[in-house]
Amino acid sequence: MQEITFSVFNHGQAAVENMRGLLKEFEQKEGIHVRLEMIPWGTAWARLVEIALYHTGPDVSQVGSTWVGDLVRMGALRAFSEAEIESLKGPAAFFDSVWVRGFSDELDPNAYYSIPWTGDARVVYYRRDLLYRAGIDERTAFSSPAQFERTVARLREKGGVIPFVLPTRRSRMAVHNLASWVWGAGGDFLSPDGKQVLFHQPQALEGFKAYFRLGRYLDQEHHFIEETDADRLFSAGQAAILISGNWVLHLPDQTTEVRNNLATAPAPGVPFVGGHHLVIWRHTRNEQAARKLVAFLHSERANQVLYPLYGLPISESGWKRPPFDLEQYQAFKQAFIRGRTFPGQHLWGLVEKRLVDVLAQAWEEMFSSPETQWDSIVERYITALGERLQLSLK
Repeated sequence: MQEITFSVFNHGQAAVENMRGLLKEFEQKEGIHVRLEMIPWGTAWARLVEIALYHTGPDVSQVGSTWVGDLVRMGALRAFSEAEIESLKGPAAFFDSVWVRGFSDELDPNAYYSIPWTGDARVVYYRRDLLYRAGIDERTAFSSPAQFERTVARLREKGGVIPFVLPTRRSRMAVHNLASWVWGAGGDFLSPDGKQVLFHQPQALEGFKAYFRLGRYLDQEHHFIEETDADRLFSAGQAAILISGNWVLHLPDQTTEVRNNLATAPAPGVPFVGGHHLVIWRHTRNEQAARKLVAFLHSERANQVLYPLYGLPISESGWKRPPFDLEQYQAFKQAFIRGRTFPGQHLWGLVEKRLVDVLAQAWEEMFSSPETQWDSIVERYITALGERLQLSLK
């Protein structure tokens, strides 16, 4: 019997058991045994780089959508043919926002080196009861970045809970969150050809400043928090608004009051869309078996078993079955329809990493400075980083 290895991130015990059962069905159907490798979230990127550099390890892997570009640049992935894409009902079968494209001139910019598997998006979580008490119309409360801030300001005036929480410690989620503000202001991070850094240009800078101004609504006790702290504060009923991913809907420690009043809305501006893709490593010696596994993991049967523990549906048809027909999921679907993801361009991984570092540094200086200086602090950090990265791209 043929054997291949499939690596996935650890989504919890229930998700692992679901996956093992699904792979057993695949073995019975195709006569191919799949060994499952679980990769902890904290060491996921390091493990993928190790696989890419030393050309050994799994045949098929689950990877973050924003990591695909770097793995392509390492020459570690096999491309999918047009016929294989069509066998999955073609690119149009999935939301356009979940595809990773835009590789450099040295590669085929139209090639597919990964297949979208499960989706993720950033949405606004809010307490419907708290907005009502503050006299805020939830239909328009988050319709634009400016309206978002007015909503948060009104909640602070009413008092009672923290109006808004967001991660200010070093976090990749911070870049995902603020992307909506940058794109919504008409800015971008890189040019379409990946040769120009754009996030320090005027429009993008306005988006950065608007996002950082939300820090004035954090009380001093919560100036420096991790992304998990932000999720926890909202779930415990201590915060009115949060920007986060779909996992918040499944957090076990939500209070009854939060659960009964929890609602979602699309992020203002242009929502960030991410998720996970499936890749076939160039070093595999069982390419045919690997491609059969990728096709099986996109079957209707797999979708029924994997969602929502592994993520959100990436096609229109997936949203017609429970629990995705519930109201709280509709903001995610809207994000897939009108949102976008980061590009697969040269050095995007470096750009994202440097932004993660600089955002945390900017928050630290801002919280020890008068609010009147915040805009200039943001501009100084972001402009300096943009200029340094532009030299790297050249």
